Amino acid sequence: MWWARAGVFFLFLVLLGCGYRLRGRPPGFSPAWRTIYVEIFRNRTSETRAGVWLSEALRRRFARSGFVKLVDSPEKADLVLSGEIKRLTIGGISYDVYTETLQRRISVRVAARMRDAHGRVIWQNENLSRYENYPVEGTASGLLDPGRETALKKLAEDLAEIVYHQITASF
Repeated sequence: MWWARAGVFFLFLVLLGCGYRLRGRPPGFSPAWRTIYVEIFRNRTSETRAGVWLSEALRRRFARSGFVKLVDSPEKADLVLSGEIKRLTIGGISYDVYTETLQRRISVRVAARMRDAHGRVIWQNENLSRYENYPVEGTASGLLDPGRETALKKLAEDLAEIVYHQITASF
């Protein structure tokens, strides 16, 4: 049975070598960082709720992680996550005949940064981008572009995952 022990040991080494770790606090994440406040992302685009949706998605993602506690003000936080939606564009990508749009693409570019309680930037990415395609549905519902809101919310969730994983991977 020595080969069984050797196999388990080999598997253990492989898992350590590929960066696998159990869920929890990232290894280099300071124990002093116990709380986080996620600001509403600044947004100067025509999609007025996009910054709120992104901030809410980030709050949900950090709440799910469990290694930091969300707080309701920056004064109570060890970490503050903030950012800005720098650009948001919507354009057609598929058409029927010449005038009817069948599918659109929303592209967004975001800057995000995390500061500690002393105001030092400990993580940042000034050039996050993502896009989402969505079908253009008929306007029988009375809404001008009913798939756009769903696509924007999906983009917010995707960006929250990207930001979360970039932050936790950098420590």
